[in-house]
Amino acid sequence: GWKKFSKGLSLLAFSYGLILLVGAASGGSNLLQPLHFASVSAGPKQQELNFQRIKTLGELDAALRTAKQNHQPVMLDFYADWCVACQEMARTTFRDPQVQQALGSMLLLQADVTANDTEDQALQNYFQVIAPPTVIFFNAQGQELSNLRIVGGVSPETFLKQLQAVAAQEKNL
Repeated sequence: GWKKFSKGLSLLAFSYGLILLVGAASGGSNLLQPLHFASVSAGPKQQELNFQRIKTLGELDAALRTAKQNHQPVMLDFYADWCVACQEMARTTFRDPQVQQALGSMLLLQADVTANDTEDQALQNYFQVIAPPTVIFFNAQGQELSNLRIVGGVSPETFLKQLQAVAAQEKNL
């Protein structure tokens, strides 16, 4: 048993060494987060989207009321720090200049459900969100465009197609 254990331990040490090497090669300097370069802050500093964070149904209702008064469509993004696809979308899709331009007139809301506490669960249950990333669109009247929901990580191209569909539905009102 000891031989197997030491072999497993050396494999683990080797793997960690490899991760440190990759982290160092890409400019990482933190031993506890060797792959930090792969997180949201990576890449050239493109404009980040200006999300208004909401936590509760009450905060969401207030934001939707304001948007409705301003005749503004709304995008609600369910996000969590532990969600790899969310981080990928933050890094690519939401930083894409075309996506940002297409989102121009929308009120951008983000429900950070990282904590997965009672309030997070209530918000997710209300919209029957199984897991982040889920993006929900509302028209300027505050009604959810439920057929245009995005579930899971999507590329900037896919996201743009969805935004075009949202804009088209908005015009048909």
